[in-house]
Amino acid sequence: MLDEYRNILVPVDGSAQSKKTFDEAINIAKRNKGSLTLVTVIDTASFSGTTGGNSIPLMHEAKKNAQAIIDELEHHRMKEEQEVHLTSQIVAGNPKREIVELAEKLDTDLIVMGATGLGALSLLLVGSTTAYVVNQAPCNVMVVK
Repeated sequence: MLDEYRNILVPVDGSAQSKKTFDEAINIAKRNKGSLTLVTVIDTASFSGTTGGNSIPLMHEAKKNAQAIIDELEHHRMKEEQEVHLTSQIVAGNPKREIVELAEKLDTDLIVMGATGLGALSLLLVGSTTAYVVNQAPCNVMVVK
């Protein structure tokens, strides 16, 4: 385990769990004088079955929704947390893989993510994003319940 977590990745999906997870990540960043990167992954599997022309408006809407998720969390606590440096990213693809790949790319020390999110049905069908990240991430993962 690292003595300090300086580079913290926080995947969020707009669920109630996201705020709780973000709060925990802020506390960790403050204790470690670290920085946070919020990431929202647009699940491109939800576009399957659409034609190219139809997927453009869907992707635009998905990006708008992802930005709203990020904006809500940024305004949730960041005004009072001036000492925590925050950046955000919106990526598209398979959430499980995108989170792990971004953690590698950003040289992340810690991923802080919720135990559950919006995908309760997909959890039953295809497995847990959180479980995948815990097993595949190049760094420690904290799961917030």
